[in-house]
Amino acid sequence: MPYLELKNVSKHFGRLAAVEEVNLQVGKGEILGIVGPNGSGKTTLINLISGYYRPTKGTIYFNGKKISGLRPDKIAELGIIRTFQSNVLYEGTTVVESMLISSYQQYSTNNWQSFLETKAWKDDNEKAVGRVIELVKLLDLLNDTFLPAEGLSHGYQRMLGIAMAMIANPQVLLLDEPTTGMNHEEAMFVVDKIKLLSEQGVTVILIEHNMKVLLNVATRVVCLSFGNKIADGIPEEVMNEKEVIEAYLGTEIL
Repeated sequence: MPYLELKNVSKHFGRLAAVEEVNLQVGKGEILGIVGPNGSGKTTLINLISGYYRPTKGTIYFNGKKISGLRPDKIAELGIIRTFQSNVLYEGTTVVESMLISSYQQYSTNNWQSFLETKAWKDDNEKAVGRVIELVKLLDLLNDTFLPAEGLSHGYQRMLGIAMAMIANPQVLLLDEPTTGMNHEEAMFVVDKIKLLSEQGVTVILIEHNMKVLLNVATRVVCLSFGNKIADGIPEEVMNEKEVIEAYLGTEIL
């Protein structure tokens, strides 16, 4: 049984077919790259998986359970967490404060228990702080823990965004252009961390325009064009398929 599966999934906006009859299976621990020209349906596909859009037709399954039609928060509770193209930070917070705010889903206690600082809330808080410490070490943010999040370099802001998503202990992490605006060194830093997350059992699906990044990180690549899946396979092979080159790349790169 596939870990994550899309069966004949389409999304129409009026007469526009943003995604059309896409079939896709993703295995546990896989790093799947999604490529395609602007307007090809990449972000729409991420929005469908994460519940921000409902399919016009077709079905999405996770661990054998139908998730298409569920609200984004319910899909997140199942373990599918996403990031966005822009840096989403909490204004006026430090790195550690941003991560603790993002940990709210991990608390089983309510606001009154928080206000009264009950033992149950303290136990939840201890677990959340422990998870934050674990992630800042894992993602090389330890030296920036008490710095203003808005003062970080672009690359580290993007990494903080991934850390804020990871605080929810995702089983599937959806990354929308995680290296946008980065120089080569910053991008390779993110690549290393994505590989590390995969080694820990997290399934990663990422949209990426930087072909060097994609070839360094993805175990498999899917190419979309006008909402249709036109290629699916090993990155080096997909990138040199004639249909992919014509749709997106323009010239052979390998």
